[in-house]
Amino acid sequence: MKKNKIIRDLIYVSSEHQNNCFYSYGIEFNEFMNCVHNRPENLLLLKHNFVNTLWNQHSRFDYVTKQEINELIEDYVYGYGDFCWVDFSSEEELDVLSNIQIAELLFFSHLARPLHSLPMLRFAYYAHDDGWFNKLYVTNLPDYEMLLSKVVIYKLQKLTGRILENIPEEISSVLLESTRDGLFIDLSKTVKNSIELKIPIAAIGHFTDMDKVYDFREEISDYKVWLVYSKKSWKLIKEG
Repeated sequence: MKKNKIIRDLIYVSSEHQNNCFYSYGIEFNEFMNCVHNRPENLLLLKHNFVNTLWNQHSRFDYVTKQEINELIEDYVYGYGDFCWVDFSSEEELDVLSNIQIAELLFFSHLARPLHSLPMLRFAYYAHDDGWFNKLYVTNLPDYEMLLSKVVIYKLQKLTGRILENIPEEISSVLLESTRDGLFIDLSKTVKNSIELKIPIAAIGHFTDMDKVYDFREEISDYKVWLVYSKKSWKLIKEG
C-alpha cells in the first residue's frame, strides 16, 4: 500500500545528547531515508508489516537490502503502527549475532531502549504511527545534524515549491544544539514573500507525549527566533 502524501508541517526534536538519543515528531520514515547522508543499505526489521522481506535463519529476523528498501520507503509505514529497525552492513553480521545481541535487539523492539548496548552500525530506530513519534539512537551526532537540516529543506521545498540551498554548518550545528531544549519548528507559520522565507523556531522543553507537543501550535503566538532564507542564503534572527 502506498504511503500518505500529506506533508507534516511541524518538526519537534528533543535530545538526550549523553545517550545520542533523539525524540521527534514530524519526521517520517521516507523523509529520514531521503534526507540521511549515506543512506543505510540494509535494515534489520524488528517490528514491521512489510511483505517483501528476506529472512536470516541464524537470528530469525526479517531484513531488507538495497533492492527492497525503495519499496519499503514507498510502503504505507503509518499503517504498521510500531516500526522498529537497526541498520547493518552485511548478512554475515547477522550470522554471527550472539544470543546476548539477539536479546538486546528484542528488548529494544519491545521497550524502545537498549538493555545494555545495541548491536548497530549507525541507527536504532523506533517509531509509532510514522511521523507521530520517533525515538532514534545514533552512533555519530553529525549524522543527525545533517539529517535535521536536510529534513527542514526537504519539507520546505515540498510545501512551498521553491528550490532552496542547503543550510550551512554554522546554522545546522545551532539547530542540533537547540534540540537539548526541545526544538520546535512550525512550518505552517512560515512567513512567505517573493524575497524571503521566515520560519519560526521555539524551545518548548522535553516531551514524549506528542499530543502535548502538537497543542503548542495554538499556544505559541510570539516567536523570538526565526530561520530566514533570503538571496540563496540562510541566517538565524533573534527578535525582541
